[in-house]
Amino acid sequence: MRSNAIACMLLAAACSASESPETGDSSSAGSTSTTPGTSSDGATTGDGTTVAMDTSTSDPATTGMPTTDPDTTASDTGPMPLRLCSLEALDPSADPAAVIEYGDGEGQIPTVIGENLLRNCGCHYTDEIPPGFVDYQGNVQPMATWADFHANFLGILPMGFGDMPAHVAVNERVVNMMPLPMPAIMCQVEGEPGLITMADLALFTEWFAAGAPDGANFP
Repeated sequence: MRSNAIACMLLAAACSASESPETGDSSSAGSTSTTPGTSSDGATTGDGTTVAMDTSTSDPATTGMPTTDPDTTASDTGPMPLRLCSLEALDPSADPAAVIEYGDGEGQIPTVIGENLLRNCGCHYTDEIPPGFVDYQGNVQPMATWADFHANFLGILPMGFGDMPAHVAVNERVVNMMPLPMPAIMCQVEGEPGLITMADLALFTEWFAAGAPDGANFP
């Protein structure tokens, strides 16, 4: 009897030993790691357990994770379309010399300032403007000659500048952007963000700060 019991115990131990490798293989195929971040193909749960996931497909229905599509995650409206406000862009047929009197002589808008005005203030020199823009050429404040910039300001904004030279009020709009910026907020420039390039803004700033001198006195 005792020998039979010993034999049964040995037989049971042998059976357990033969099954353990198979059980180990099966558990390793679907194992989970309790150390966060140790699995490259799993998702870490709130308790720190990393759950093995099948990453062979990007279908959200099978992975449970959303796919990232740049085209679908981008804004529906996108960035504001580029709108150049130069006279050339607004009215290619316009003759710059016919709308701005500029040059390097006395009583003229300096050449570099005239070119700056043409690059940024096209709405003031043509009626060919986009929908939604103000017809500044038909507005009360002329900007065609050096004398226009030194006569009293005739515009509406900024308020309270009616007894000051026009260039003071224009400086307020262009340089200080008060109460609304000029160029208009619909305008954009190529190569850098904003309504006006930094170089053109610096040029206007220098001219206005000097009192808007004429072409003979502005380097």
